[in-house]
Amino acid sequence: MPNAESTPRKRLRPLSDDPVQRKRQLETWICTNKWKLEEAERMLSARWADPTLFCEQMKFSEKVLQVMRRVLGGESAESKSLLLLGEPGSGKTQAVDYCLNKLKEENKNIITLRARGDFYHSNIECLRHLGQQIAAQLMTNPQNGSFEGSMEWFRCILKESFHRESAVVIVLDRFEHFCAMARQTLLYNLFNLAQDLSVRLCIVGVSEKFDVTCQLEKRILSRFSMEYLFAFLPKNARELTQILECKLKLPEDAEKVLDSSFVFDFNQRISEALEARIPQWTEDIELGRKPTWFLWQCLPVVGFLRNSLEAAPTLKQRREDLGEDARRRRLFLRGLAECEHLVLLALFRQRSSKVPRTLSTVLHELLCLVECNGKVLAGHTEETLSAAFFRLISYKLISFLPTVSNAIAAGDISTRYRPCESEVDEEYRQWVADLEKTKSSILNNPLKDMPEEVQTWMRTS
Repeated sequence: MPNAESTPRKRLRPLSDDPVQRKRQLETWICTNKWKLEEAERMLSARWADPTLFCEQMKFSEKVLQVMRRVLGGESAESKSLLLLGEPGSGKTQAVDYCLNKLKEENKNIITLRARGDFYHSNIECLRHLGQQIAAQLMTNPQNGSFEGSMEWFRCILKESFHRESAVVIVLDRFEHFCAMARQTLLYNLFNLAQDLSVRLCIVGVSEKFDVTCQLEKRILSRFSMEYLFAFLPKNARELTQILECKLKLPEDAEKVLDSSFVFDFNQRISEALEARIPQWTEDIELGRKPTWFLWQCLPVVGFLRNSLEAAPTLKQRREDLGEDARRRRLFLRGLAECEHLVLLALFRQRSSKVPRTLSTVLHELLCLVECNGKVLAGHTEETLSAAFFRLISYKLISFLPTVSNAIAAGDISTRYRPCESEVDEEYRQWVADLEKTKSSILNNPLKDMPEEVQTWMRTS
């Protein structure tokens, strides 16, 4: 098979400007390559299950790899620790996995130890877990229950397990929890061990708390130097496209199974489909959705390619159709959890009731719904629904009515029975009405993702 790099390839003939003709051309290509598309989706499914590929083309993961190579290569005499800080879903853990895979390809003797801060009740428990990762069956146990004895036991295990060529990486996920442990003794001793020139040890802390270093004790900050790297969610279309292309495009080795011309055409159509979809995602990028959310909008791939030709209103048109405040509110509403939607739906159902709407009336109606559909809604309890109600109060989507009596003003009436109102009844009226239509006229109606039993309950309002 000719080498892909040496063989010039012609770009696909651009699709026609006529929407009907464009769709016909794409359907012809899909039908012609039906079995190849099935094989491509099978090959890509393995990549979707591999989190390391999310950061494969990101500069952030390359920076992490550079630091780890420098530390493990003995080029850094001072800094033997690295802190990765960033928002949830920004790729911190994926970057670590990617770097560890690369390092193990370069040096098979590298040992990786991992610990997650919120899994342990004590320093000793964490040390024992780290030691157990070095050897499947330990011949020795800590001599006593003290931290000093456990730390010495851990040092001995390292010495017995390491070869001269070996290096070790200790990954501390949820780093903020390690900072909360007693006197941060574990962190102090691990950092101290990393400074030992006879051991090539790199400590990598991972946290969603950008201010986690403020929790470190002065004795750690003053004695040990650390490097900091920050990860962020994609801020623009270019960054998002780069991440999604890494997951959706076929790799070069796919040419061993599929012919090179199909691989090239497939990847080009993916790029075109993403380019066509980006204008519809502008609001979601601004909202800060995780890359995984966008990925699931692209699956299955064949459906994604077909839908990319569907005409969609531009961002400018949608903003003109909706007021700016209403647009932002609807965007925010689409990100609510199921229990929060249930609370707002219960309030919507009670909008015409002569009885004042309260937390008590909402809970009564929802608990009856849960009782009738236990298996589907088993996760919803009075506590979780009450918590959702008060979150919606903080979001200003529900508000208490002005107090009209001295009893309420004096606090003699429980919050559970205070009259309230929903600020988004109109949005839910439109969404519920949209459910009745054969063809939806509302883009991304969140109620369509609710269980069928809930949708039936909504239609009876």
